Amino acid sequence: MEHLVRSLNVLWRSERLLAEYQLKQSSQKIQLNALAGLVGLFGLVMLSLAIFFALVPHWGHALSALAISSIDLLLAVVLILFARSRKPTAEVNMVTEVRDMAMSDIEEEFTLMQEEVVALKEGIHRFMQHPVDTLLPGAIGPLMSAVIRGLGASRK
Repeated sequence: MEHLVRSLNVLWRSERLLAEYQLKQSSQKIQLNALAGLVGLFGLVMLSLAIFFALVPHWGHALSALAISSIDLLLAVVLILFARSRKPTAEVNMVTEVRDMAMSDIEEEFTLMQEEVVALKEGIHRFMQHPVDTLLPGAIGPLMSAVIRGLGASRK
């Protein structure tokens, strides 16, 4: 039972650490995506306008706008892909392994407890159906010694 409590404690701590890390990781991804949005909104507006006005005399209004918007969208996609490419650290992998080991220990403990409960249930069931057969093997030794002592005492 002590092993089960220790495994549950390890599981609780590892799950808490993983949840904290996932929250931190999600927060960082949101921040990077927000940064990508800000870059796309403020920085590229000015750059796009400058390039647009530089291209209008050579390509015209439509082609200049198409070229600028294509470049803006490509840069936004690159920033979003960078934000999504962040991988978990080695620390998270270690905590995951510890959590998996704790889960395995808990499963083993529950399997052992289940086997003990089934054996206890079968013992109770046998006792309820045949109480004499269940008690007789344990009582034979003391009965035999009592009979032998009784016979020894009656001879004296």
